[in-house]
Amino acid sequence: MTNNNIGFIGAGNMTNALVSGLITSGHVSDNIMASSPEIEHLEKIKDSFGIKTTNKNHEIFKLCGTVVLAVKPHILSTVLKSLSKEISSANHLLISIAAGVLIKDIELNLNGNQRIIRAMPNTPASIQSGVTALCCNDTASKNDKWTAEKLFNSVGSTCWLKESSMDLYTSLIGSGPAYIFYLIESLLEASEELEFENEITKNLIIDMIVGSAKLAKVSTDPPEILRKKVTSPQGVTQRAIEVFSDKKIKESIILAIQEAKKRSRELGNH
Repeated sequence: MTNNNIGFIGAGNMTNALVSGLITSGHVSDNIMASSPEIEHLEKIKDSFGIKTTNKNHEIFKLCGTVVLAVKPHILSTVLKSLSKEISSANHLLISIAAGVLIKDIELNLNGNQRIIRAMPNTPASIQSGVTALCCNDTASKNDKWTAEKLFNSVGSTCWLKESSMDLYTSLIGSGPAYIFYLIESLLEASEELEFENEITKNLIIDMIVGSAKLAKVSTDPPEILRKKVTSPQGVTQRAIEVFSDKKIKESIILAIQEAKKRSRELGNH
């Protein structure tokens, strides 16, 4: 086993994003490996990035010091139990991106006191614009934390938080891109009477959202003040805000986030 090697159990979309980020940031493809029962997934990631692939998970642990558990939450326990003999607390850093699964639940499926980091990236990682939350157990070292930061910083930005906050983070930021896409869908439907091609309208809406987000990021004003600066009394924007208020849009968003948080907990069976 080479400690500089990084392996992925699972070769889906997030693994592809992370491998792309690693290689773009200078990681050597020969030091990256992925496993999956899906041959098509392995062929795709091998053709795209030239990394090593296998359909045998235990080979990842023979060759890699850092192992990213990139499988669905409902099968993570089964995967870990099948690999418990291969996983060594002294030799492997485990990084889980399975939504909702607690570190203690990962530990229960393994022998010994493993070094474990839990991560929650979001889909803009596919274009190196993701946001990833990280937390870890007491066994993880400073170097382990640095390794995780380097991995996820290659596809965006990172933050550390308490694991008790991870479910809320997942529902708010992990799922957040879907809420933005839902908003774009809604605005597109509202724009059907515009005499533009659909692609032009879509780009106008997206540019508006990107520009607004940039302004919110650089401005010293909080979002509430920025919103009020656009909203002239008795004007066009005021009428739309009144409809949002009447329909309790803000309350609905908050409720949706809380329900998504509950679902994150359910996925982890805790």
